[in-house]
Amino acid sequence: VNFSHFAIFPKQAEFLKGLPVYNKSNFSRFHADSVCKASNRRPSVYLPTREYPSEQIIVTEKTNILLRYLHQQWDKKNAAKKREQEQAEGENTAPPRKIARTDSRELNEDS
Repeated sequence: VNFSHFAIFPKQAEFLKGLPVYNKSNFSRFHADSVCKASNRRPSVYLPTREYPSEQIIVTEKTNILLRYLHQQWDKKNAAKKREQEQAEGENTAPPRKIARTDSRELNEDS
């Protein structure tokens, strides 16, 4: 395999020398000139649309994003259930159906 068109990358060409090539046309579309043109482009730069105070401190959360999301969903779900339960309790002013348990000693004396 002829790696002469890899003149810009002599170390890579040396590394690839002697390796089997099944399709030589894979390397036919490579042009060293295109690599040079790409490096001449100016990099894109982020331009902020808002001013933020310089004393602003950015703090990253320690918890995993997925765990935080799941906790938020669980809290939302349970908050709705809790609200429904509180409303239902407010509507039902009847005494509870459960009867207070008597002392176990009283039960033993009867038998």
